[in-house]
Amino acid sequence: MNTDDKSTTVPQVTFYTKAGCHLCDEAREMLEDIAVQMDYHLTEIDIRRDSAIFERYRYRIPVIIINETLTLEGRIEYSELAHAFQM
Repeated sequence: MNTDDKSTTVPQVTFYTKAGCHLCDEAREMLEDIAVQMDYHLTEIDIRRDSAIFERYRYRIPVIIINETLTLEGRIEYSELAHAFQM
């Protein structure tokens, strides 16, 4: 049962991105840096794979959602991202 409790505390991160997006590349590097410090489950979604997702996020990427709450988008600062993981 303790294992189940631990798995629910691991943040669920959804990262909306696309190839050729320099802001997305920077955000991915920040996520990798945070992964060294803490565990989280990452789902990376290329917005070009679904037209509805593309229309929703095309001007907003990168978009990072932690535990189903919109956390950060666009130009992301490391300090803001690290703070979002602490909440």
